[in-house]
Parts: sequence; structure tokens; C-alpha cells
Amino acid sequence: MTQRKDSAYTNGVIAVREKRLLKDKLVKACAASEEEAMRLFFESGFGGGDFSLDAENAVLADERETDAFIREYAPSREAVEYLLAPRDFHNAKAVVKARYLNSDETPFVGSEGNFSLAELKKAIETGEPEPLGKELVGAIEEARALLQGESPAGAEIGFLFDKALYAYLLRVTKKNGVCRKLTVRRIDMINLLTCFRAQSAEQAEKFLIEGGLVPKEKLVTVFGGTEEALKAFDKSEYKKFVKKLCAAREGAMPYTEAEKTLESFETDFFAEKPYELSGEGNFLYYVFRRRAENENVRIVLVGLRAGLSETEIKKRLRGRV
Repeated sequence: MTQRKDSAYTNGVIAVREKRLLKDKLVKACAASEEEAMRLFFESGFGGGDFSLDAENAVLADERETDAFIREYAPSREAVEYLLAPRDFHNAKAVVKARYLNSDETPFVGSEGNFSLAELKKAIETGEPEPLGKELVGAIEEARALLQGESPAGAEIGFLFDKALYAYLLRVTKKNGVCRKLTVRRIDMINLLTCFRAQSAEQAEKFLIEGGLVPKEKLVTVFGGTEEALKAFDKSEYKKFVKKLCAAREGAMPYTEAEKTLESFETDFFAEKPYELSGEGNFLYYVFRRRAENENVRIVLVGLRAGLSETEIKKRLRGRV
């Protein structure tokens, strides 16, 4: 990564780039044809404004531009790790599973993080995982051991890498920094979702991630029923999230709304806590809005191609649009 930029300079760059955010144009696109939506996005500079790109390559181009911005302008190493380390753990999981199940990892890997896919594959195949870091190395070794035995459930392998990721983020983020706050909040929300999905407290406890602020004793109150869960979290910052989880469980519905809230919680965090928008917070807020728009562009274009109604597409959009 290049030398850190002065925060005032970075904020100036962000102020200019924010003018290219799609904002209400995403909602407008939900009522357009796919061709009209693409034109609307390109005219706003999405995907570099390259009209020759198809839908998926336009999204990928915008994602690459966002990644380049992260690597050039990130104000701290903590910000880089929070934004990019999850990709390394995800891609390593895909490579390990593919290697031991004799399948192709290509459909399952995502964008590159701090390490290229080639670097991850080399480390995994040679058994010489430096400089991946002790948490990722540990997850790889544990996953290998599981995969060499009886066929493990996919959830077990996934949990190994999730647990290792958050242990890593907790280690590399500062105690009072914004990235630490985001890490802890994500752990708490994941643990709550885990409890609501589980059949019992005993089953849930096997998949709880350490490092959150909500203690296990409070998490397992969700197994006492809706009334007890709502009461336990009535004064908590997770009150609305728990309400969504309870509503889905009461209606025997998928936890779709809660999952959407989890996926977009960073943008909501900064929108609700403007006092966090200084220096690192301003940078992160911009990046999360860019990432949300990338995902929403994909949702809009896929929905239009599938013939979904304007209302149906809007329901699928992530975050605050």
C-alpha cells in the first residue's frame, strides 16, 4: 500500500467522489428497463462510466475501483484489515474445501484481500503458510484435520474460519477504535442470528464467536420465547435487530430481514452515530456506501432481467437507499 494520505486530503477526495454515488437513482432504476438502468448508472460514473461493459463487468469494475481506493487512501492499518481480511479468510476456506473435496474453488472465491488467490493457494498447498498470520494458519490446519476425517458439515468448516477471522480482527484493532466497535457489534449480531437459527441453546453454544459484548447468558434467553427475548434486549442497542429475529421466528419465516440488517449494519452505524464520522470513520462510511451500491446495482439489474416488479426489487435492496 502507498504511504498514508493526510486525512484532510482524503476527506477532500471523498467529498468529490461522493457526488458520483447513485443514491436515489437506484430507486429510480427499479422502475426502468435493464437498458435504461444501465444508462442511468453509467451516466453517473458507475463502473468508470464505460458504456461498453455488460452488467456484471460494470459491477466488478466498480468493485476494483473501490478496492484501489481502499489501498491508496486507508487512514490506518486497522481500516485495511477490517475491509480486506474477511476476503482472505473466505478465499482460504474455499481453497481448502476444494482441495480436500477434489472440486474447483473458482465459483466460491471472491475478490482478493490482503493476499492474492495465488498466494493463498501456494501457502495451503506447500504447507508453508507464512505470512498469513496465526489465526488464518490455525483455521487452515483445523479445517484440514476435519476434512481428512469423516465428512464434516459445511457449517463446521465455515465456523472455523469465522471464529478465526474475528479473533484476528480483535487482535489487530485498537481497543477504542471504530474498527474495534464494528468488529464487536458484528460478533454480537452474528451470535444472535446463530441462536435464533439453532434448535437449542446447546447447539447454539457450539457456534458462538468469542469477543462480543453480549454475554452467553443473555444470548440464550432467546430460547425462552419471544417475550423473554424482547424483554432481555429492550434496553439494548440490538433491540430492533432482535425484534426482526423474533418476528421471523413467530411467523415461521426465513431471517431475511435480519440478514439484510447484518449485511448493511456498518452504513447504519455511521448514519446513526455521526460523531464517529471523523478521519477513519468518514473513510469507512464512504467505502461501505460504495460497497452497498455495488451490491444494490447487481440486485436491481438481476431483478429487472428476471422480470420482477418495482416493489419486489425495492424490497431486496440493502441498507438505506
